Amino acid sequence: MLLSKEIAVSLNLAACKFKQYTAMMLRNNGIDLTPEQFLLIDLLWNQGAMSQQNLADSMEKDKNSITKLVDALENKGLVVRVRDKSDRRSNTVILTQKAEDMKNDTKEFGIAMLDGMLAGISEEELRGMLSTLAKLSKNMDTHD
Repeated sequence: MLLSKEIAVSLNLAACKFKQYTAMMLRNNGIDLTPEQFLLIDLLWNQGAMSQQNLADSMEKDKNSITKLVDALENKGLVVRVRDKSDRRSNTVILTQKAEDMKNDTKEFGIAMLDGMLAGISEEELRGMLSTLAKLSKNMDTHD
């Protein structure tokens, strides 16, 4: 198999496995979030309230996907939307107290889960992987 094709297949399989594993670990630990919901809420924990457009840009997702994620989190009582007074087309997404209350335990779980996935991989290998992924992402950005 060509190296480029082998890399593409491996990246796709790793991404799928990562998402499945994360979903299973969240579910098994009583955290009622999908991996994407977890990423969105973690972004809000780290950055504070954000517009739906900024969330879409930060997560590199389209606005419709972000709307569905925010709808689901809103239904779980974890976020609320506040309409921007100066631009009625724009909503700011804000965490609720329920989301803030689960922040520390959920973030600690996420870090422990990631540490488990990365076990046995040296810091040098991890830094090399980050560098390679950044270059790969940049190459795809220039070929839009």
